[in-house]
Amino acid sequence: MRCRGMLAGALALVLWAGGAGAHNHDRDMAERLQALGEVLPLQDVLERVARDYPGQVLKVEFEREDDDDDCDACRGRWIYELKLMQDQGRLTKLKVDARTGEALWVATKPLRRGGDHP
Repeated sequence: MRCRGMLAGALALVLWAGGAGAHNHDRDMAERLQALGEVLPLQDVLERVARDYPGQVLKVEFEREDDDDDCDACRGRWIYELKLMQDQGRLTKLKVDARTGEALWVATKPLRRGGDHP
């Protein structure tokens, strides 16, 4: 189980590092804030998330949530937004506090018939 979580974390870091444009800006900002001790490294967050939400990481975003209609607890915080593919094809989106690693908002969608997601 731990090995699978580490593999998913490694894949997410590759996706994170290989991104372009806005994603590079996200990564640069996260690295600056990590150096200042303001946020946790992505790998630490992924390890914490994998304990409660095992699955394959599909996407990682890093952003400051100033106006979030979905997550009142996210406002004013640095957030790692993660998209995961879990068992039975469930697509799970999490908003995780970048400072603490706490999942503040979680939404899960079952796989639609035919295997397509919206």
